[in-house]
Amino acid sequence: MSDVENNSPTENEEYITVWEAPKIEAPEFRLYYKKDGSVDFYTCDNPEGNYIVIDAGVFAEARPDIKVIDGVISRNRPSAVVQKYKPSTSGILTSIDDISIIIDERKIKVKDFASSRVQYWELQINEIG
Repeated sequence: MSDVENNSPTENEEYITVWEAPKIEAPEFRLYYKKDGSVDFYTCDNPEGNYIVIDAGVFAEARPDIKVIDGVISRNRPSAVVQKYKPSTSGILTSIDDISIIIDERKIKVKDFASSRVQYWELQINEIG
């Protein structure tokens, strides 16, 4: 049996191994956000939910104080956000006389609703500018 049939190199032969490196794909950086636009979490994974694709710089900052408005990042300025409770048909139930008195819906009587002694309030958040 010769060396050629044995597939082992002899003194005068050389073998070249051709190896192709795998393609390295850049990760997709995602910012997942809640219904109100506030940050939920940052990830490179693909869970379900509302998200936008962001660059590596925004991903590295991982700021919790930004908002997503119409698919674009908005950096909040504390002086540019106005929050106000407005009367609503759902939300937090309070006394009509004093909004600081929160009432448990399960313990309220039907006559209190009929006589308008309670009121629902909902927080409305507006950005200025």
